[in-house]
Amino acid sequence: MPHPNHDFEIAAICAHPDDADLIMGGTLALQTQRGRRVAIVDMTGGESGSRGTIETRAAEAAEAGRILGVAHRECLGLPDSSLEVNTAQKDRVVEVLRRLRPRVVILQHWKQRHPDHTAAGRIVYEAAFVAGLRNYRPDLGAAYRPFKLIYCLPLTEQNDVVPTFVVDVTSTWETKMRAVRAFGSQFTPQPGETVPLALDRFQANVELAARRHGQRIGVRYGEGFVVREAMVVDDLAALPVSSF
Repeated sequence: MPHPNHDFEIAAICAHPDDADLIMGGTLALQTQRGRRVAIVDMTGGESGSRGTIETRAAEAAEAGRILGVAHRECLGLPDSSLEVNTAQKDRVVEVLRRLRPRVVILQHWKQRHPDHTAAGRIVYEAAFVAGLRNYRPDLGAAYRPFKLIYCLPLTEQNDVVPTFVVDVTSTWETKMRAVRAFGSQFTPQPGETVPLALDRFQANVELAARRHGQRIGVRYGEGFVVREAMVVDDLAALPVSSF
């Protein structure tokens, strides 16, 4: 059951269809299997991508969400390749936060190669703050602020970022990869492409990142996350990961 006073316990909010599935799909599947009520919010429809149509990607996103077991998935319709921290785009996120009322929001890490990913993390953070202001845009719903923000690490550019914690996704790895494979249009080379991104090569990159995180905690596959605030430890003798 959802946490009291929250419609969704967890909401993953990312720039493009397939972002959440790629970087945190194993974690989301693990949470839904535990009975958590999870939502995915795609900020754009991915219409600027080199492959697939917006309609195709919407259908693929719906199927991927079904595979992960999420209770809700939607697209905010913000402009792909043009995400920026401005009032109009923040207000779209304010509205969805006040409507879905998630206790935990998972967003994209601020250190990214893709400009949309960087912007997405900033938009969600600022929207989460102002969404809790009672006199800010009451027409967008009653004031509400998530309890926890968790930043998911990207597949690349993460060598100098140590995760605050790693989720063991070994048991949900194949579920995650089935969700990723649901985005078939993204891995089918088109005639004349000079840099084809074959599924087997891309899948290897996804697995490499997961194995790297898994190694940190002594498991096969992991997904890394960062929080900006301190975490509570009650029992030092029960800390699970060896220092050596």
